[in-house]
Amino acid sequence: MNAIMGTALAGMEVAVKKFEVSARNVVNQGTVGTPDTEGARAAYKAVEAIQTSDADGSPSVTVRERNPSTFRAYAPSNPLASDDGLVEIPNVDLASEIANQQMAMQSYKANIKVFEIWNDMQKTALDIKT
Repeated sequence: MNAIMGTALAGMEVAVKKFEVSARNVVNQGTVGTPDTEGARAAYKAVEAIQTSDADGSPSVTVRERNPSTFRAYAPSNPLASDDGLVEIPNVDLASEIANQQMAMQSYKANIKVFEIWNDMQKTALDIKT
């Protein structure tokens, strides 16, 4: 049964990571930058959490840059605008990010339920249920 608990714990870790990635996108959604620059003048590059399964079936997550991570918008009055009046804006859809956060929270709660059920099963097996 340790494998079940390990999988539940890994699922909780994945849910936390997915929530963190989404929160990072939400916080940085307004971080614009000059197109084709690096460093302080660059826009935040939106990321995404990709969930996969390990060889033993345990969930894991990889964070990668979203494709496309930014898009360009015309904002000639922005101090970071290029000579063409363009700025780069992170490719973040707030509604999608809120949905991602809700799914991560539900996944976390489901994995907590595995621990609660395991605890109840152990109490029953040991016949010390209170």
